Amino acid sequence: MPRRDTVAVSPVEVDVSSELPFPGRHRLGGRAWVPREVDGTGPLTLLYCLAGGGCTTGYFDLEPPAGLDGYSMARHLAGKGLVVVALDHPGLGRSTPVDDLFQLTPGVVAAAHAAAVADLRRRLDPGSLVVGVGHSMGGMLVDVQQARHRSFDGIAVLGASGAGVPEVLTDAERGAAGRPDAELVALARQRFAPGSRVERRALTHGAFFAPDVPAAARASFAAQRAPLLPTCGLTAMVPGATDADKAAIDVPVLLAFGEHDICTDIDGAANRYASAPTTRFELAGSGHLHNLAGRRTELWDRLATFARSCGPSG
Repeated sequence: MPRRDTVAVSPVEVDVSSELPFPGRHRLGGRAWVPREVDGTGPLTLLYCLAGGGCTTGYFDLEPPAGLDGYSMARHLAGKGLVVVALDHPGLGRSTPVDDLFQLTPGVVAAAHAAAVADLRRRLDPGSLVVGVGHSMGGMLVDVQQARHRSFDGIAVLGASGAGVPEVLTDAERGAAGRPDAELVALARQRFAPGSRVERRALTHGAFFAPDVPAAARASFAAQRAPLLPTCGLTAMVPGATDADKAAIDVPVLLAFGEHDICTDIDGAANRYASAPTTRFELAGSGHLHNLAGRRTELWDRLATFARSCGPSG
């Protein structure tokens, strides 16, 4: 684990008002983890991290009580010389609240994050690499953002296969791929609005936590939770909902899953990226929440290697 004095942590805010369907000023807020010493022999590499459903940027900087160090992905990667930026999705965490979370479709959220990445790129030296990293629902959003805005030099999609979780959906939801945004918003309201009568079905395979995750580490995960972005969350659950976006991506893609993830078809996930070179990685012993796995640093180190390979000579 890197010493705290080797990594500087600072707040980041970016105005994305023009990308959101709400009046007033809206910012994405989060943090940057910057190594105090950066290797000047190669391009600066920045990882832009998007959290999964019901999570804030705290997922990338978990801090259990003393004695359980080493759960911060952001500090680990900054300790290896990469800059890490994580901004909360609109309406959540450190970002400005919004009037209606249901109106935050994947396209709207991706556009807001694309505006933030464009702002960050203006602050970076020419030749710097920016790699998008998304976990679970955040992986789906990274796909949408890259396909529609070409924000990144490479993307890492963690625990998101595109196959969805059809066993938990209604018939109408299972067939929602390709539907207009208004219909997805309506389906999300039916499922997630207060008083909903949609049956909540349990997953039939996989696990969020591996059995060996300490209780204190689980508590640190619970402490950073936030409301779900309902329309984005539902879209991530619908089989094939973003296949067209995946097919349009042509930068390198790292696909990473836990051994006991809720996503099981790694080859099928890779085949959805018809135009992109893909690298596949399975984290032994891990459930869906890879940053809590006993061997989590193996994924983080693989992510660092992948990110640095996304340049022109990679």
